[in-house]
Amino acid sequence: MNKIILFIAIMLVSGLAGCLKSANGTTDFNTVKPVIEQLNSQNYLTTAPNAGANTYPYFMQVRVDSTHLGLDSITVDVGGQTIGKDVKVTMGLDTASFNTFNAANSGKYSILPAQSYSWTNGNSVVIKAGTTQAEIYLTFKTDQIDFTKQYILPIAITDASGQLISKNYGSTMYTIIPGNQYSGLYLSVGKKVMGTTTVTISDLKYLYDISAFYVAQGGFPTSSKGPTTLIPNAVVANAADQAVYMSIGEQMDLFVNPDNSVTVTNDNLYGFGKQTYPLSSGKSSYDPVKHVFTLNYGYVDPYSKDSAVVSEVMTRIQ
Repeated sequence: MNKIILFIAIMLVSGLAGCLKSANGTTDFNTVKPVIEQLNSQNYLTTAPNAGANTYPYFMQVRVDSTHLGLDSITVDVGGQTIGKDVKVTMGLDTASFNTFNAANSGKYSILPAQSYSWTNGNSVVIKAGTTQAEIYLTFKTDQIDFTKQYILPIAITDASGQLISKNYGSTMYTIIPGNQYSGLYLSVGKKVMGTTTVTISDLKYLYDISAFYVAQGGFPTSSKGPTTLIPNAVVANAADQAVYMSIGEQMDLFVNPDNSVTVTNDNLYGFGKQTYPLSSGKSSYDPVKHVFTLNYGYVDPYSKDSAVVSEVMTRIQ
């Protein structure tokens, strides 16, 4: 009896394996050819009509400060298997896709004037053999850009050393919007003291000015409210240490006053996070030469009634 059962089991497994082997429609991803594409960030222009898969609009935010130079980048990557050789990727403008996109948007856009930007190290970059992506940088001359106009930079991959170029993400419409002088990526170091417990803060924080998003499209997907005009002196950032802002989504607004003192408040500009802890501002300041925020603020846990004092120094690195 056991031999019969074993024989039946072997036959069932063999039959199943045969079915799996010969099933129609199964995709073998090992045979899929890699494509070169632009690795875009989240698409925030959610209300504009699109004119095709290769004309999805994305925002490119350019910081405006006294240097009149703003830097941004485009990530080009390998979609699919890595490639065993260097791939030189060349970028250019896609005016044909722009014209199609602009026609679908009532002709309200213009191509960003050529004199207002340049490719930082030429318009090409190399994805090294066996790697997945590379960055190509642009430098914007912000004093040459009229931000009251709706400009788009239609960037396309024009050559990829003979590799396939993505039809969906080979060409992208980048809507150019400003960010105020305080926005950017900062290194934050400091501490949070709660009773006898001290928590060290050492993290990268991005300080956002998203008022331009509201001006451009009337909203921002993850915020519940926002201004109707550009805000020149405020940014929003994660509050305190990761245990606070990652667990409950606590955000803070930083208002830079005319004397470069800084007022720290809960995020009342954009409505990010839950704002569980009401923040109290202490003596804080901004160094406009070194681009450094020196912040002191505190809060009281509304449930445990424990109080915390936070001190952190945020230095702009990008």
